[in-house]
Amino acid sequence: MAENRLVEPVLRRIRFKRTIDAMRRFDESYVPGASAGGQEFFDMRSAMDIRPTAGRDISTKALRAPRGGVPTDEQALSSNFVDFDEVAACVSGLQADGVYVFKKPIPSEMVARMRESALTVPSSARGLESPAQPYPRENPLVGRYDIDENSTMASADMQDYCSDPALALIAARYLGQPVIMDQTALWWTTTKGEEDASMNAWLFHQDRDRVSFLKFFCYLTDVGPDNGPHTVVRGTHKRVPKSLATDGRKTDELVREAGLWDRVIELTAPAGTFMAVDTLGLHKGQPPISGDRCVLQVEFATSLFGAPVDYPTFTPSDLSVERSRSMPKILQRWYRSVTPA
Repeated sequence: MAENRLVEPVLRRIRFKRTIDAMRRFDESYVPGASAGGQEFFDMRSAMDIRPTAGRDISTKALRAPRGGVPTDEQALSSNFVDFDEVAACVSGLQADGVYVFKKPIPSEMVARMRESALTVPSSARGLESPAQPYPRENPLVGRYDIDENSTMASADMQDYCSDPALALIAARYLGQPVIMDQTALWWTTTKGEEDASMNAWLFHQDRDRVSFLKFFCYLTDVGPDNGPHTVVRGTHKRVPKSLATDGRKTDELVREAGLWDRVIELTAPAGTFMAVDTLGLHKGQPPISGDRCVLQVEFATSLFGAPVDYPTFTPSDLSVERSRSMPKILQRWYRSVTPA
């Protein structure tokens, strides 16, 4: 056991160097559909045990000719969600705390359309082998229902949110590199399945899907203390105690024992509230005690290196086509949907 404690830090640093080389090769030879291999993905996640910001260091060292983009201020001014004056405030808030809640919620009529879409399209019951079907809101069977990206983008409003140039600009400024919109997610959580807390992301953890990334979450339902609020531990995006630094789920007790409980924030808010969160910091979703919760998430990353890459197919809105043409590097995963046959 003592030998492992001595050897593992050395191995992590070896994996850190390997990941830089692997990421450089990946980006220099990238073709659509490519993703890191199993060993490369393991090396990346292990290297990020060194400290939360290790992935950012890898990205800075590895990317010689970034494949992403940075929106212009003019493009960001066209945002339907973010006031341009909040861009700098959001970046500062993220740097300080790892989380920033935007002041102005999404208009209620837009939220209603997005929520209705999330109730209509097929969803997959996590942990249950069954055909995808619309979320059974009146009688859920499991704790989480996931909606794939093709179905998420069936909503023109969700296309608008996920391609928002102000969100991309915030990500680029915060990460210090050009970005790619690398994934979206949409899901419902319910009062069922508390015994599957780990599978449903109801235990504290740090995300490590890419080396350098930023997520934006939007509540499509009202989220009070009993509805499973997103919960973060402020400041752990910069530093986390060694007892919590390894990959995997962490209990509330471990967070308390590390003396971090006074930094825990439960993000309760009405439908339409959206926020930027650096999920390199410790975070989790609370299991709902009553009702349910619907969340839309978009992520921007500096590279597609890491997890497998999806290329959704959907009917693009005119706005999505326009943005894909003006921000082709940022929205490169949408090429199958926005490129004429």
